[in-house]
Amino acid sequence: MGQNIFDLSIVLVLVFFAGRGFVRGFVGEMAGLVSLVGGFCAAHAWHPLLAPRLTAISDPAWRGIAACVLIFLGVILLVSLLARVLQKILTFFFVAWADKLAGGFTGLAKGALLYALALLALQNFFYNEPFMQQSRVLPYFNALMEQAQGWLPQDMRARLGI
Repeated sequence: MGQNIFDLSIVLVLVFFAGRGFVRGFVGEMAGLVSLVGGFCAAHAWHPLLAPRLTAISDPAWRGIAACVLIFLGVILLVSLLARVLQKILTFFFVAWADKLAGGFTGLAKGALLYALALLALQNFFYNEPFMQQSRVLPYFNALMEQAQGWLPQDMRARLGI
């Protein structure tokens, strides 16, 4: 029994994320994650302080939305600039290769995590479909998920239905 399209899609997604991580580097990958999380947290915390200052917008609801968006984009821009500076410093000290290599592994891990979440969802809806039953990757994934269940808190396992 050979690889089916489902198994090949897993390989392609993992190769894509690993390649993207290699190109962006570890600093770029982490900056993307930090900017998203930091942007959401900063927007949530500080939009009430910025919203009243946006007097050009008359509707208070739109002021709040605009404040959230401005803070979120500002954090993304700031973290991106800091990441670029750090990448230039790494290039100057001739360790950009380590940044790229670590970025590839980080991208691979990110792709594996996203695909694991997708597989959880797919198994709930398409478990009896031939492409799932004939998959060569799915048994390994299920064995890994059984091991990982022990790491999750009981309430989270109950919410996920595992």
